[in-house]
Amino acid sequence: MINIFYANIALLLCNVTVFVMCLIARAHVVSASKALNDLDWEQTASLTGDMATVKKSIQKLNNRLNGMEAKDPYTVLESLRAQANVQPIRQQTQVKQTGG
Repeated sequence: MINIFYANIALLLCNVTVFVMCLIARAHVVSASKALNDLDWEQTASLTGDMATVKKSIQKLNNRLNGMEAKDPYTVLESLRAQANVQPIRQQTQVKQTGG
């Protein structure tokens, strides 16, 4: 008998929680609907273009961070040489002596 009482209380609390969550979701939908009523097609097009630009720049940044951006290796080496002022290594030639 006591177990049924606690089960009913738990179910009642779950139902109240779901009802409150539905009210919160409805409030979000109503506020979004009110915000979108004043939006015209030009603003929608400009927002879509802005979102595409931001998405492309984020993808480019992620590719740079992951090292996935394809670059010419010679230009990378030249830029490193210019940044570090590196001189090429000169190999010394040794004269081989043959004795007898």
